[in-house]
Amino acid sequence: MLARQEKEMVELFQTIPSEPGLWDSITLDAVGQSSGISIPVQLQPVAHANMARRNTVHVYEGELQAYDADVFAISGVVEYRDAAWNYEQPASLPDEYRPERISVLRDAQIRVSVPRASSFHPENHMRLPVCQRTDEPGRWVQPATLPFAAEAHGQPLYGGKVWLPYRCRLRSYTYSAFLQCLDDYRPFSPETTGKYTVHWFGDTNSRRALKKITSLGQWCSGIMASRPQCLCDDSGEAFPRFTGQNTVRDTLLELNDEDGGWSVRENGMVKNRGIQNSLAQVYYHRWEGLTQYNSGRWQDVFKPSALGLYPQANLVVISIGNMDVSFTQFLEYTRQLNELVVLLQSAYDEQHIVLRMPQYFCCRAPSGNPPRRMQKDRNRLYGDYARRLFELHFGSRLHVWDVSGIAETLPLEQRRDVAGCAVNTVPSEI
Repeated sequence: MLARQEKEMVELFQTIPSEPGLWDSITLDAVGQSSGISIPVQLQPVAHANMARRNTVHVYEGELQAYDADVFAISGVVEYRDAAWNYEQPASLPDEYRPERISVLRDAQIRVSVPRASSFHPENHMRLPVCQRTDEPGRWVQPATLPFAAEAHGQPLYGGKVWLPYRCRLRSYTYSAFLQCLDDYRPFSPETTGKYTVHWFGDTNSRRALKKITSLGQWCSGIMASRPQCLCDDSGEAFPRFTGQNTVRDTLLELNDEDGGWSVRENGMVKNRGIQNSLAQVYYHRWEGLTQYNSGRWQDVFKPSALGLYPQANLVVISIGNMDVSFTQFLEYTRQLNELVVLLQSAYDEQHIVLRMPQYFCCRAPSGNPPRRMQKDRNRLYGDYARRLFELHFGSRLHVWDVSGIAETLPLEQRRDVAGCAVNTVPSEI
């Protein structure tokens, strides 16, 4: 009887319609034996009729692109089998996370050589053009191994590592310089006048980013960076510059390069404060994605009567996926996302749009009450669908903020450290 119940439970799990052959959740990395650089290998089901069936052998293939001189070893785990990674159907979630280590031949290593004249050689990195996109692939490296000054690669994170794109280089800005840049260069709307305005729709991760911006980087800096609020959950933390908690859904922030930012209006109520010589402003709508957990219908925020209460946007930031993965089935998510696109096209017919992808998730079972049904492949598929849909409808006006791709290239041990955050938020700097 017990065996029958277990079989029935397994068969409740189904693949997602957009990936009918993805029965198994596999994490596979190529790890540099000298550099520690970790390259995720994205596996896809092979094109074969058997891949649509549950009780058969499933075969996957992937492509490895390595640009750093090193000897790379393959390692990985099978997180789930029989579509148990997709928590949509069962009434309860798997209560254990028991990954199976993948056996790899001892000599299955890949040696990569990089000519000194190559643009991928570290000595040529500072000759690369400045990045123009927000989703460039790259890797985490130890700054001590780099042949250029530390200030050229930004602040180290995750055990002292820095993020380097492969085909371009990043510029390091102070928060003050960033706000001055908004006023001087007016990204994606240089011909407009008036105070530069961002409309930002996001969850707790957006709140964390805005805490950094409004405090000019002081929030969770220095020795304070190891506090639990900085590493994971800041939902109960009082923050003087703006409320940002669930009780306040709409906030108007004024910012400049000397004072940072302060809310001047929260939920329609004017705050008796402000800053002089404001350079930019942010209308921040705190939401729970496209789910039922918002304080009202999420669609209502895009009505002209609602948006008309705030200055017209020069740039729009949309953060979705984290709550949607947790609480919405995939097909319902696609319907909600289609509705969002229609509303954005109506409300913002010229503005550029930044799409913030869902967080990377790995290395543990979901938790929470109600359970947050996050999982590595669910997060990826939800994010990929949103990206493709937005690319189709917004074209060159779209910019993808790929926080997931950045986190996935961390070594697996550090991904496990990040997985200790039950609500799956990012550290303050990402």
